[in-house]
Amino acid sequence: MCSGKEQELESSVSRVITLALDAGGTVVKGVLLINGQVVPNSFLARPAESQGSAHSIISRFAGACLELLNFYTSTYGPVFRNDTIRIGFAFPGPFDYTNGIALLQGVGKYDALYQLSVCDLLREEFMRRKQTSPGRTPDALASADIRFGNDALLFGLGVSIRFPLERLVCLTLGTGLGSAFIENGQIVQGRNGVPSNGMLFAEPYREGIVDDYFGRRGILKLASERGILSIDSDVADLAHAARNGDTEAGDLFHEYGYRLGEMLLPYVASFHPHRIVLGGQISSSFSLWETDAQEALGERFSIPILQFQDGMDAVFQGIHRLFENTI
Repeated sequence: MCSGKEQELESSVSRVITLALDAGGTVVKGVLLINGQVVPNSFLARPAESQGSAHSIISRFAGACLELLNFYTSTYGPVFRNDTIRIGFAFPGPFDYTNGIALLQGVGKYDALYQLSVCDLLREEFMRRKQTSPGRTPDALASADIRFGNDALLFGLGVSIRFPLERLVCLTLGTGLGSAFIENGQIVQGRNGVPSNGMLFAEPYREGIVDDYFGRRGILKLASERGILSIDSDVADLAHAARNGDTEAGDLFHEYGYRLGEMLLPYVASFHPHRIVLGGQISSSFSLWETDAQEALGERFSIPILQFQDGMDAVFQGIHRLFENTI
């Protein structure tokens, strides 16, 4: 047991405690950071219930926050009044990130939160739990700074910690295409050829927009057009077939890579990034189309393309940076 003097010394050392959560459609993932460093063994993954009621969704979020903070107190001791508690969410769009208002509708996840303030509902849930279970921990959650960010932008901010002095184009390849343009650790919007919102998903490309071509549905559509899409196959199945010598599946990914490089070319030409960094599940197929993307960029604009192995860790690091002036 610590003496009174030792406890006083401990309480005089303030910590920045960040509860970082990724609100996926299926799973809510979270981790604890102290002064920007991920705490080992603090990772959690819980069912999101994203198709449930607003109350059940918010209750899940609050429960995850409480679980992370309880991990902190069980590992490091009580939360002191001079500690800073911050809660950051990576949330899928459309979403009013500044005001914490969900705008998703008809996409099969979080519909019950449409036009509701997730921030206000979460704070109300913390206050309710504070009344039923008083103590420093629920009080700290009720008074925490709560912020929200787009997962692709947060991925970019997290990646920039590794490359703090570079210009980066960061892409998350998953259900759709997420993107972030970063310069010296700051998000870039509306200059040097970068779209006004800093994102590529709605930019025109070929017969549609970028998001139509480079996420899961874009690959599956391309496979269907080529007559190689079976009823129960998905992107991972096509990638597996390509790696095992299926030439038709291999040609599909060659075309995907070439199109991605083609789409990026004007942005690379105007923004002049030092490198392109990839995250998201589809990036695991990068070896199948790396050469094709570089071919489309051409010798003049050839730059390193890096697949970030631990994209979720980058998102969590980006959530910590969400509380800085990064835009």
